[in-house]
Amino acid sequence: MPKNKQNMNRAGNMDIDAWRNKQIAMRLKARLEESERRFALEHAGDTDEALRGYVRHRAAVLGRMPHPLELEGGAYLHERLGDWAKLSRQLGYRPPGPQQEKQIRQRLRKREEELFAEERLAIKKRKKQIKRLREQKAEAARRYAAGTGQR
Repeated sequence: MPKNKQNMNRAGNMDIDAWRNKQIAMRLKARLEESERRFALEHAGDTDEALRGYVRHRAAVLGRMPHPLELEGGAYLHERLGDWAKLSRQLGYRPPGPQQEKQIRQRLRKREEELFAEERLAIKKRKKQIKRLREQKAEAARRYAAGTGQR
């Protein structure tokens, strides 16, 4: 028996945990890319000073310099405004460190896991409802056939 026990599906041909992790990673990547795309479209005409003002406001709300991952359009802002550490110092904040990025990524992943779990639960509930309706329909048909003497 292998050291890494995999969570296999009933057919034994798929590691469910690996599949779930891959789905979550793909969904998180797509969600971040969509957020970046939307922000870039909405703020393409903004001046660099207006974008700095947005970052300054978010920093004031957080009480620290936000990591680009924490901001909607963070990658776009990083691209437009340049070096994030330099921008942090210009705004009077300490630059975010690698540990902060790790914590943010973990928080984003955890939220995506929660959303994925909710979605999967809703799918399972829907399938159970459909199965129950089919069973009720079949039972009604059996009762009707038994009552009319048809087969």
